[in-house]
Amino acid sequence: MRSELPKNYALLYDIVRGAGHGVHFTMNELFAHAKRRQPRIGFSTVYRGVQRLRDAGCIDEIELPGNDGAVYELKGTPHAHFRCELCGRVQDVAFALSARTLGAIAESTGAQIAHTSVALSGRCRSCR
Repeated sequence: MRSELPKNYALLYDIVRGAGHGVHFTMNELFAHAKRRQPRIGFSTVYRGVQRLRDAGCIDEIELPGNDGAVYELKGTPHAHFRCELCGRVQDVAFALSARTLGAIAESTGAQIAHTSVALSGRCRSCR
């Protein structure tokens, strides 16, 4: 996948992939990391690159209640997210809705479920 990406988009993928699973970036954080490695890169290039990586299935875009914007992470196995209401830290939680639960929801609503997202919020260990 990386070899098929334009140079600046590959840079963004390298940043996210290099951070590994469980690391969540805001758009501004990705821009800051990219700017350090490619000083002439513009915010709009980063924005377009992130959208392309998301659409290609390389990274996930997570929108959490209480966040000003989405956060982005390396694509991985299904999991939930916890956001601390005090410090804003986002962390992965080993939880996903079972196929049985999703099937029951789909059946009862008549919907075809294409994507799920579980978001938890409260106070993290450090802020408690």
